[in-house]
Formats: sequence, C-alpha cells, structure tokens
Amino acid sequence: MGFNKGEWSELYTFLYLLLNPNLAIVDEKLQLIEKNQFQIVEIVSSDNRYKIEDDRVIKISDNKRTKEYNLSYISTKNKILLEKISTHTKAKGSFEIEEITPLVDKLFDGKKPKGSSLVKGDLEAIVLDKYFKKIINLKYSIKSNIGRPATLFNASRHTNFIYEVSNINDNIMNQNNAISGRKKLLKRCRFLSKSHASVKFVSVESATFDYNLKMIDSNLDRLLANMLYLSYKENQKGIKKLISYSITNEDEYAFYQKKIGDFANAVSFGMMASKKWNGINEVNGGILLVSKSGEVYLLDLIYFKSIVDKYLINNIKLESPSSTRYKMFEIYKEDGKYYFKLNLQIRFK
Repeated sequence: MGFNKGEWSELYTFLYLLLNPNLAIVDEKLQLIEKNQFQIVEIVSSDNRYKIEDDRVIKISDNKRTKEYNLSYISTKNKILLEKISTHTKAKGSFEIEEITPLVDKLFDGKKPKGSSLVKGDLEAIVLDKYFKKIINLKYSIKSNIGRPATLFNASRHTNFIYEVSNINDNIMNQNNAISGRKKLLKRCRFLSKSHASVKFVSVESATFDYNLKMIDSNLDRLLANMLYLSYKENQKGIKKLISYSITNEDEYAFYQKKIGDFANAVSFGMMASKKWNGINEVNGGILLVSKSGEVYLLDLIYFKSIVDKYLINNIKLESPSSTRYKMFEIYKEDGKYYFKLNLQIRFK
C-alpha cells in the first residue's frame, strides 16, 4: 500500500508511541518540561485498539485479542521506516515501502491508519495521567519535520478575502491586471501603492468561514485581512513579523498575539473554513512533533495551552496559493466600484 510522506510519518509516530509510551512534553523552544506525566496505554484506530503489555502490543478487535506483536519486531520495522521516509527525496505523491507493507496490512487490515481528510485528529489514544491518576481519551495532531513542512490551513474558495480599491480608474485596473510573471502579486501590490490607490477590507467571501471567525472574535476577519494584505505590501510571510507590522504599541501586540493565537489554535485542532464550526476543538491532547532525527515530542494542550499558542505563532507563516486559481490582486468592477481578492493559506515554516 502506498502512502505519502505525511501518512508514513503518522504511521512512524504510531509505532514510536507503542515503543515509547511515556510522552515527552516540551515548551515552544522544544526544551523538555516533563516526561513522566502522560503514558500511552492504548492507541485507537478505526475499529481496533492497540494495547501495550510488557514487551508486546496486543491488537484488539470487537473486544477480542486478535494478534500480538513483539516490541522488538516493531522497533526493527520502525527504524527501517524512519530511514525510508528520511531518504525519500520527492515531497509529493505516494510511495511504497515493501519492508513495512506486511506489518501495515496486519495492523490495520489493509486500510490506512487515518480515515477522512475532514478529520483534524491524526492519532487517538487512551492515556494515563500519572500525576492525577486518571485515564483519559485524547486526540492528537501530528506534525512531522521529516520532509516538507505541512500545510496547516488549506486554501479554498471559502478562504477568499475581498478588498475595495478606491482612487483608481479603468486604466489603472487594466494596467494592474496586465502585470504577469513571477512575483506578479508583489508587483501588483506595489503598482497600486505607486498609483496612490486606497485599499479597504470589505468582507470574507464565505458566510461559513465568516461565521467561524466570529466564533473566535467579532473583529478577527479584519485582523487577518490586514495581515494578509501586509504580507504582500511588506513582502513578509512570518506571522510573528506580520503582527509587529500591524501594531503601534505593546497593548496592541498582546491583543493581536492573543487573537491570532486563538485562530491558529482553532485551525490546528478544530475549525475548517468550509464547515460550520461549533467552537469546540476535535483535538484535545495537543501536537505530536516528529523531529528530523525521529524523536517524538508533545506540545500539550491540557496543561500548557499558552505554550502551544506561542509555538504556533513562532512557527507558522502565510503562503501564497495559486494566484491564477484564486485570481488574487486581479481587480474587477461591480456597480461602479473596484475590488480584488486575496486568499488565505497557512503553512508551518
């Protein structure tokens, strides 16, 4: 069975946690905070559970023990898996790892470990909180540093932001739209600035996405629209830098950081642009970070949410999706007024 690099990384994380059930909690700089609080008891995948017992993993289906695997066997396979993921040079597309395929077929009955792409959680586990001596069911997001940085928030027709342009005419509109080639978005933005055009945010195009943003904050659409436009005006994509360009004092910085942190948290763990959101995150455990060398760390949402928000702000950036598909900075005219659209997409650095 062929997986893409992200899916193989999710499988690697799954096997790693069976071998290393004590979760290493880290801060936003990936410095160790705690490694004895959370212990994986079982991992849940579709209709199966995988329970760790001494030196074995027990596969449980329909509440029956159906298969046993020695941890030494899983360890050998996971080392091969890490090497194959690390040395695979193509960033996109599915590929097979013959040495791992028999294990995948037996573990997951020939299915992929994760189901729908419309699900935020990458891994579900039954976890023991040792300090409070309680068993909890948690869902985690997986972020792998093996390979190309993952997209956190995908572009779609729902993520269009509409801006009104004033102090221009048809001639300026036509000149702007004729600008093409590499970096045409930056060039169009600069052309409008040199033409003394005035740009004002109007609305988010999608009513669903607008509703979801207002679940976080009534002014979040304007904050994001301002940062999105500034990302081209200042030619800067880093979220932290864009926040600094958007503020005039420390109070504003704290405000922006809180609101953008809440947004990053929501799109990481619950909210999607195309689906009406109830404000509740599906992922409640945090982010499992896979380092380039193969260690897996936890950014914990239960006790260290502020650290997770800091990590996200420090490690995400805006990204320009297809300018042709989304017709970005392409001015159009409606009822005598001029408008253009920009599209929001966010990726890990």
